[in-house]
Amino acid sequence: MKFRSIYMIFGLCFLGFLFSSNEFGRAAFANWGNTGAPGDQELPSGEPRTCISCHNTGAIQVTLDIFLRDTLGNEIVDEYIPGQTYEVEVVINNPSPPVPLGYGFQMIALDDATESEINTWTEDALNVKLSTASNTGRTYVEQAGASGAPNFLMQWTAPEQGTGSVTFYSCGNGVNGTGSSGGDGAACNTLTLQEGEISSNNELFAKSFNLKLSPNPTSHFLKLDVDSNKSAEYKIDLLSTQGEVVRSTFVDFHAGANSISFDVANLPTGMYFVQLQNLRSSVVYKWMKL
Repeated sequence: MKFRSIYMIFGLCFLGFLFSSNEFGRAAFANWGNTGAPGDQELPSGEPRTCISCHNTGAIQVTLDIFLRDTLGNEIVDEYIPGQTYEVEVVINNPSPPVPLGYGFQMIALDDATESEINTWTEDALNVKLSTASNTGRTYVEQAGASGAPNFLMQWTAPEQGTGSVTFYSCGNGVNGTGSSGGDGAACNTLTLQEGEISSNNELFAKSFNLKLSPNPTSHFLKLDVDSNKSAEYKIDLLSTQGEVVRSTFVDFHAGANSISFDVANLPTGMYFVQLQNLRSSVVYKWMKL
C-alpha cells in the first residue's frame, strides 16, 4: 500500500511535468483545481494537492500574497460590502536569487458556510483567464498564458447580502523554464473576509446598477457599459489621481443596458478614476491609461 501511494504521487507529479511545459493553468489543461480549497484535488494521503506538491524541489523560493482593493485603491483586509466590485491582485514574490523565468497561479473564492464557489470574476485584466475544471465543476482564475511578470490582476464582485464570510484560495509558482517541475518554487495563501454592512447612500447607489469598464487598461477609448435598474440622469467625470476633472458629461440612462465611450488617446499615461453620480450619491471606479 505504501508503494502504491508513492507511485500515485509520482504519477501526479509526472502529470505536473507534462503540464508544466504548457503556458496555461491546471484547470484549463488538467481539469483540476489545485488551490488547496475544500473540494479541490487531493493526494492519496488525503492532503490537498497544490502547486507545492510538485513545484517545490529546487533553488527557486517564492511566497504568494492576495490583495483586495476597492474602487479608490484602498486595501480591503477584513470585510467586503455586498454587491461591490473589487480589484483582486495575486503577487508571487521572489525574495532571493535565482529569479524565476516565468510565473503561474490559480485562484477561487468560496462561500465559507457552503463551500460553494462565488464565480463573479471579470477577466478583462492583467494576464488572467477563467477556466472551468470538469473534475470539480468549478471555475478558476488562472494565467492566460506564459507570464514574465509576477503579478496578476482581475475584478471580483462580492456576493449578495446574507452570504457571510468568504475565503480566497490561491497557489502559484515561479518556474525556471526547463519544461519540468524540478527546480521550481511554489507557494499558497488564503484571504478571508467577513461580510460588511451596506450603510451609506453611496453603497446603495452602487447597487442600483452594474458598470463595466473596458478595455481596462486602455490606450485609445474607454467604454462604459451600464446596466441600470431604472431610468435616470447621471453625471460622468473622468478624474486624475489629484481629483482634477479631465472629462465630464451628463447622460440619460434608461432602465436596462446602456453604453458610452470616451476618447482618452490624448491623456497622459497613468491611473485615473471614473465617477458616476446623481444629485444625492456617487460611486468611483479605477482605470488605467496606457
